[in-house]
Amino acid sequence: MPKTAQEKIRELFNSNVGDRRLVYDFNLFDRSVTQKLWSTDYYCKQLLRLDINQFRVFPPASDTKSADSAITKDPLPDIPGYCRYLNLFLDGFFMNSMSTLDTLAHEVFTLYDSQTARRKIYITKARDMLIAYHPTCKTGELLNEQLSQRWFTEFEPFRHCTTHESLIGYDDIGVRFDQVTQIYKLSKKIKLPDDPQARPFTYRRNREASKYCQYVFNRIQLLVTQVYKAALSDIRDNGNVLPIPTA
Repeated sequence: MPKTAQEKIRELFNSNVGDRRLVYDFNLFDRSVTQKLWSTDYYCKQLLRLDINQFRVFPPASDTKSADSAITKDPLPDIPGYCRYLNLFLDGFFMNSMSTLDTLAHEVFTLYDSQTARRKIYITKARDMLIAYHPTCKTGELLNEQLSQRWFTEFEPFRHCTTHESLIGYDDIGVRFDQVTQIYKLSKKIKLPDDPQARPFTYRRNREASKYCQYVFNRIQLLVTQVYKAALSDIRDNGNVLPIPTA
């Protein structure tokens, strides 16, 4: 199987850089990008698989005339339990998805600006650094183009929101029972707000949670792959950029 651009950069860095601190930092960030992207994918898949029927519970005996009759009573959906897991997976998705890009930013700094102290490094700061100090590099052009697009500017606030509050409330979930299939179904879409930082939430975009997260994951996965390819191209074609420090 051909090596990926990420693998090729890893080999070049470890074979050419003599500073052990830089090598340690690079490898830490490099494997962390892979881990966080995997975690993002995991939470996205959990969202897609989440089913209200996983949360069917029998009503307590106190709700019926006798404990025996409670056994024969049909189980009901535990909406609060479903909501807790829904928010858990949304929190995990948005935190890891943005962390993937910010960890990638640390790796970009290690490649292109190894002397900068790594404090509060975000993917937008990596873009700004490349534009300022390496204006001809392909990685900077790529990040400047992608981070200016609507998908990123709308996605970025969700990470900040999930740090402080939950996106979905119990009242946002409606359930109906299908008499044909004998299973519960959501009676309305689970929607994300247009802007999670604007109160009160609005839903004019009709943004379905699971589909939106799948869309965002695809964009982030593609961006990570493109960044490694662009950096490898900078290494090979632009000696004046020299992402890999050899001194």
